[in-house]
Amino acid sequence: MTPQTLRGTARKDTVMSTRPVGRRGLLLGAGGVLATGLLAACGSEPSAPPAPPTGKQLAEPTPVQTTEQIEQIVPEVNAAVVAADEAKDAAKLAPRVSGSAAEFRKAVYGLIEKAPEWAEDLKVPGAGTIVPMSSVSAEFPRVAIALVEDSVQDGVPYFLAMQQKDAKSGYTAWGWAEQAVGVDMPTVPNAVVGSEALTADAEGLVMTPAQALELYAKVLTDGDAADPDDKLAANPFQTGTHERIQAERKELNKGVEWDEAGTIRETYSVRDGELAGLRTEDGGAIVMATLMSSRKVAIKDGATMRYAEDNKYTKVIGTREFTKQYVREFGTHVALYIPSADAGGQVQPIGATQTALAASGE
Repeated sequence: MTPQTLRGTARKDTVMSTRPVGRRGLLLGAGGVLATGLLAACGSEPSAPPAPPTGKQLAEPTPVQTTEQIEQIVPEVNAAVVAADEAKDAAKLAPRVSGSAAEFRKAVYGLIEKAPEWAEDLKVPGAGTIVPMSSVSAEFPRVAIALVEDSVQDGVPYFLAMQQKDAKSGYTAWGWAEQAVGVDMPTVPNAVVGSEALTADAEGLVMTPAQALELYAKVLTDGDAADPDDKLAANPFQTGTHERIQAERKELNKGVEWDEAGTIRETYSVRDGELAGLRTEDGGAIVMATLMSSRKVAIKDGATMRYAEDNKYTKVIGTREFTKQYVREFGTHVALYIPSADAGGQVQPIGATQTALAASGE
């Protein structure tokens, strides 16, 4: 079977607006094939390939979260999100959606109450599984990451992070990150083999997951100057974020000297307690986590920032004129690929979905 290129038409995204036209799909290794919108199938079911050399050696076999099991969970996540969005009731997300995903949804429902157009920003992962990955460890929590379809036709897939807290609990999804277009994707083990789950301080990579996430947050905050050794690869979310901030800065100080009217800065941090990491076939890792950010416009003394017409943020705040500050809060689910220490190379962000959570100003 020959590899094919995964292509899709990116839909409009009011938060992530910068997207190259083409992208490569997530690769399955160890007997797998390149994903093409739905997991391609060869004429007969392949036998389970040998386990990859990386990963913890278990004393006895343990169940792997199989493709069939994941394909049952993903539609339940989709159904919960759809039901909650229709009722604008975050309680309907349980038990399949938890953590920051549930918190972010509740925050958006609050924005919708003040400005109905916020409903257009709701991102819904679809019910179809493209590529599943799951941990093979006998220990809890167990981790699964699935590349799933978008809920809209010809949409961009999402990386869906799921976790099983203990043997009595079901898998819950705590975040989804839209796959970055124009970015090469790593090769992952076949679902019947499974992957080694990684912690924030996992070794054997060019940097630990915790270090990679901290670097990404610093670069999103301070730009490329925060990465003098060029350890982080270019990515659409970073590009789009910085382009929007620069455009807003120019508009804020239009007709005056640089930053004479005010300054704008968005500061990112890594949220504790949410990390899903799985080893890829080449010894690297796919890691998902949550970033929090605050974008603050600090207005200089004597200056006034004024919108000619209301927008989604000013409707939430209740005014479109500010003399001190204008602040927006966001939460972002991200996915990164971290190469192995032996292979070397840059950390590559491969997915992100940002959600506006609140706005304030005076």
